[in-house]
Amino acid sequence: MTELTRISVISSAETAVKKLKKAEIGIYDCKRQGTRFIFSVKDKHVKKVFAIFSKPCYNIKVDGLGRRARVAKTLLNRIGLAVGAVIFAAAAAFSNSFIFKISVSGSGSYLSNEVKRIIYESGVKEFKLYRNFDLPMATGKILALPSVTFCNIKKRGSVLKVDVQVDGQYSQSARRTPLIADRSGAVKRIVAVCGTAAVSVGDRVNAGDTLIAAYTLAGEEKIDCLAAGFAELECSGTVEYFAPCESDENLKAAYASVNIDAEKIVTRSYKVRAAEEGVVYTVEFTYLYKLSINME
Repeated sequence: MTELTRISVISSAETAVKKLKKAEIGIYDCKRQGTRFIFSVKDKHVKKVFAIFSKPCYNIKVDGLGRRARVAKTLLNRIGLAVGAVIFAAAAAFSNSFIFKISVSGSGSYLSNEVKRIIYESGVKEFKLYRNFDLPMATGKILALPSVTFCNIKKRGSVLKVDVQVDGQYSQSARRTPLIADRSGAVKRIVAVCGTAAVSVGDRVNAGDTLIAAYTLAGEEKIDCLAAGFAELECSGTVEYFAPCESDENLKAAYASVNIDAEKIVTRSYKVRAAEEGVVYTVEFTYLYKLSINME
């Protein structure tokens, strides 16, 4: 079966037929329609016909494709759809390789900033590839946050969902303030479970100084969060004890007047001076003092 393509040009029938005959192109099913001359040619002659009527004045166009051309066009359309489907699937897969959002929900959602910091440290950030994520480490660190009783981390498409549950009573009593030193001393230990340590071991602090700040760091950005942790200070003190005379028993009594557990005392020394009707023991000592916030 001969494959024909229907073509339309703006031309008189006489001029069109003359040009086609000269080029030895056979035409079929000819007719006039207004200023247009419409005819059919074999598919193999279509390019040649377009070359003959290439001037804009002919306004040549295809009115109908032959069966072979139609099949080819259909195949191209289907290939286009298939390619589009492949591209869409590839784009979806590529999108799923990224994390665009980290969502923290549950009764522990107020710990969102600290949870996100842990997620970042475990290998995942927004708008980054989802790879090398240490799920066990992230889960363990989140469960170590104050009064967290449950943690579940799941990836849903391009969203990382973190469900955090805490003890109900704790979430009501948690203090949204930094840890402040209530006395002077040297920092021996500082552990910030949430928030940011504002001092280092060996630093001297005074009453009123911040030990653990209520913010976390994301790069250079400060993000408000719950402060939780503890500090241990080595502090110093002095007490005076009056006794009727100097003796070993009275020295023991002077030491005992230091109202601090013996295991917390680091160093102690004494001086004794005469006083009216007796002596005064001056005991100087250093001791360890621990203070915490949101660690109940």
